Amino acid sequence: MRRLVLPAILIVVSGCSQLPHTNTNETVEPTGRILRHGVFSKVSGGDVIASTETTTGKALSKLVMTFIRETDRIPIKKDTIIGYQYRLSNLPDVPTVELRRVLQHPPFTLPDGSVTTGSDYTIRKRVEHREVFAYDVYALNEDYEMVEGAWNFQIWYRDKLLLERKFTTYHESETKAGNEKPSGGQ
Repeated sequence: MRRLVLPAILIVVSGCSQLPHTNTNETVEPTGRILRHGVFSKVSGGDVIASTETTTGKALSKLVMTFIRETDRIPIKKDTIIGYQYRLSNLPDVPTVELRRVLQHPPFTLPDGSVTTGSDYTIRKRVEHREVFAYDVYALNEDYEMVEGAWNFQIWYRDKLLLERKFTTYHESETKAGNEKPSGGQ
């Protein structure tokens, strides 16, 4: 048995020396990929907290959600969550990374009378194995957020745009046009 083990080890070791050499000094640019996008729904949490960085001055804390369906067209309904799950790769081998989160949305008139069209602020994400797995979402909770139009989500690392996802919100009609039969007979 010893005679078989030693040659096997030598074959494995010699095979390793045949692997292509990678230069550890070579810089690989960070990249981003959207894993899924569309409509999400709250499962639990989602406590509203004050936030000076967001469009409305509010954010959701400890939100647990589930993916409903993939789409770029988002029907406007209270408590609908728009967004995407993403993966960033080739990041520095550090515990956390600062990213720039940009959101452009249709104009909202806030309760104080001011109008907002988006937000732009820094977020910190945990890095594991030089990658970040995360979500970027927006919950439609307030009446003033129920507007039709274009939404553009972006994630930047330093001066490089890593991710961009566009959505369109729209009002669904109260009845499905022509699909309901009148009550009372026939």
